[in-house]
This record gives sequence, C-alpha cells and structure tokens, in this order.
Amino acid sequence: MKIVVIGGGAAGMMFSTQYKKANPEDEIILFEKSSYVAWAGCPTPYFIADELKKSDVLHGTPEDFIKRGIDVKIHHEVTEINFENKTVTVKGDEINGIIFYDKLVIAVGAKSFVPNIAGYSKDLENVFTLSHAEHAFEIKDFLNENKSKLKNAVVVGAGFIGLEMAESFRKNGLNVTLIEKADQIFPNVSENLKKRIYKEIEKNDVVLKLNSGVSEIISENNVAKSVKLDNGETVDFDIALFSIGITPNIDFLPKELKTDSGKITVNDKFETNIKDVYAIGDCIFNKYYKTGRNLYAPFGDVANKHGMFLAKHLSGKDVSWKGLIRSFATSFYDVKLAQTGLSLKEALQLGYNADIVSMKAMYKNSGFEDSVPASAEIIYDRDRKIVLGGAMVGKEAVAQFVDQMAIVIALETPIEKFIEIDFAYSPTNASVWNPLLVTYRKVIK
Repeated sequence: MKIVVIGGGAAGMMFSTQYKKANPEDEIILFEKSSYVAWAGCPTPYFIADELKKSDVLHGTPEDFIKRGIDVKIHHEVTEINFENKTVTVKGDEINGIIFYDKLVIAVGAKSFVPNIAGYSKDLENVFTLSHAEHAFEIKDFLNENKSKLKNAVVVGAGFIGLEMAESFRKNGLNVTLIEKADQIFPNVSENLKKRIYKEIEKNDVVLKLNSGVSEIISENNVAKSVKLDNGETVDFDIALFSIGITPNIDFLPKELKTDSGKITVNDKFETNIKDVYAIGDCIFNKYYKTGRNLYAPFGDVANKHGMFLAKHLSGKDVSWKGLIRSFATSFYDVKLAQTGLSLKEALQLGYNADIVSMKAMYKNSGFEDSVPASAEIIYDRDRKIVLGGAMVGKEAVAQFVDQMAIVIALETPIEKFIEIDFAYSPTNASVWNPLLVTYRKVIK
C-alpha cells in the first residue's frame, strides 16, 4: 500500500514513524513545503529567549526519517488533490507532477491568522507571526542581527503564545507592550485565578492594553514604525509579533472535503467524508470528550496522539479517538497556569447543576521559605458528584495537579472515591491535602 502524507509537523511525522514501524512493507511518501520536519511549536518562545536550543525545537532531520524508511521530501508543496483519481499534484525540488496514493493523510497544520488591518503586509521586515519553526528562526535571526538597534516590541494578542513571547522579548532586553482586543486574558479562567497573572505582568514591566484593537500599521520603506489602536492611540515599536490566533492551513484543499468553521471534520477514526482520506493535527476539529461539541485544540501533544491513533487504526488495531477535555498549561515568568475541562460558566450554560470548590493548594510544606500556595478551583456536578473542570495558578506543580483532575474527569470518578486514592506525601514534595482530597472534604458531607 502507498500512503501519501501532506505535512511534516508533529502529527504527520508521528503517524509516519509509527505506521512504518508496524508496516515496513508499505510505502510512505511525505511532502513538506518548508525546510523542516518533526518540529515543535510550543518550545519556540523559549528558544527565542535563549532558554532552549534549536535542537529542542527540531526533533529530527529529514535524513533521520529517510533512514527509517519514510520517503521524506522537503521543499515540496502539494498544490492540488484529485480525490476521484486518488492523486496529488506536487511542486518541488525533485518531484513536479502527479503522485498516486492508496490512502492520503492530511496533516497540514495551521497558520497564523491576521485580520484585515490597514498597512499590514507579510513583507514588512520587522513584523512577524509565529506558527512554524521557520518563523521562530526568522525572529531569532532578526533579534541577533539588530540587537543594538532594538528597544521596543509590540505583541498583538494575549493568548498562550502572545504572553510567552512578551516574556521572551523582555528577556531579550526589549520594552514590551502587549495589546489585546478583548477586555481580559484567558476568558475561560476565572478572574480570581487571573489576578496573579495580571500582577506578574505588571511586576515584569510589560504594558498590557486591554480593549485595544489594532486598526492600522504605520510603516516607512517596508519597515513598520507603529500600530494605531481603535481608540486613536499610537504605539511605537522596533519589532512586532501578531499572535491573534491560528487557522487551519487548508485553503488549497478541494471544496468537497467537509469542513466546519474552517476546520476539517473527522470521525473517531480520523476519517474525512472522502474515502481513504484522513486528517490529523492542527487542521481538524476534535470532539469535546463524551459530547458532540466541536473543540479546536492546536497543541503539540494532541497532534502526536492523533498520529499515533491513526497509525494504529490503519494497522488494523481496534482503536477510536474519544476526544479531549481541553487541558492546557502555560506560564509567565514565575506564575504558572493550568486548566482542564469546563469552567463554571460553561458548565452552567450546558445545564449542569454545577458549583465550585475554591482552595489554596501546597506543593510542599508551608514552612519552607520558598513555599508559596497556589490558588485552585474545581468545578463539580452537585447531582452526580463528579468533577467537570479544574484550574490552578501558582509557582510550581500546577500542571501536575491539573493532570490529576483531568484523569478523574475523563474516568468520571465519583468524588466519594477520592478518599480511596493513595496520594504521595512528603514535606518537600507534596501537601497532606491534595486538591482532590480537599474537594472530597467539602463536597461529601
């Protein structure tokens, strides 16, 4: 069998390596239009900040995967697909023409979304987006080559990447203005938990402008000088990053491929509506776990799982993708944030008889000088006595605590069973009262 894979990011490479390992006799040819495969997007802000190496972003070369039997073709762009004839049209260094496939895997990822802003152009020398490893290397090169001339940075969009890149620019010695069109950051996280993040932003001298849309970019000789905000204010800069959001890179795909809100729709086998055509990674909609709701989750760990699941399915294993509960983690300097499942507002909107348990959580004994309590919230269903969501903000271990919440959400573990879980305890490593045990104490009377 001949499988054509479009896209060499996390999803495409994970599928290709896992499938080839299980089916060495089958042919896999992978087309990637950039110079890199097996790259990771999440570490890129920390690479730009000189906290990670280039090898932490690139997890293998094309030659590494060719040695494993995968026919990797970088600098090859798929420009057309004919589903009826089962062909792709390729333009590249080695291949220019039509390639036949038995099965097609679309793993094209996503690209940065920049709205129609007056004066914006991809050709501006000092305005960047960050949705690919190539972008990270371009930003880092620009910073290194212009170090003595750069003083001010603007980041448009205060999501994960925006906040992390604001920190990265600060660590590169720049003054940073973070511009967000909405009236808050992380809208699904409660204001109570976000207080620490706002304080950390202020503490590290990042100017945060909420309720501030960008209406125009002012430039001269292909170099941007400032952004004009909706309220008429002008913010000058030497380098800017637009991190407003991402959208699947599917503009070239035939219209008969079923999509929803710009994302490819798939079933629990990653099958599209076209026979023998599959889609994985940042270009698809997931399902919110055990519901029919669409959920967009463009995260590296999710893309890797997609690739692994599809490889198992096409190898004849009886597997299916159940979906996600929107677990994530991020950080800004010393403050870490993690969340999983539903917020209280979402749970109530969906008809749950939901309530919230708020608490302080310790990752070590409170007597240690460096011990700082985290703030945690757990959302639960008062009728069924199960956890629906959880979030935590703190200095350490918040993702690990939230991972425990994700487990009991996915397994629908009754809160009354939490007392039976034998959590590890040590003054230097964990508190006696795990957040799930605190929930048990407050909910089970």
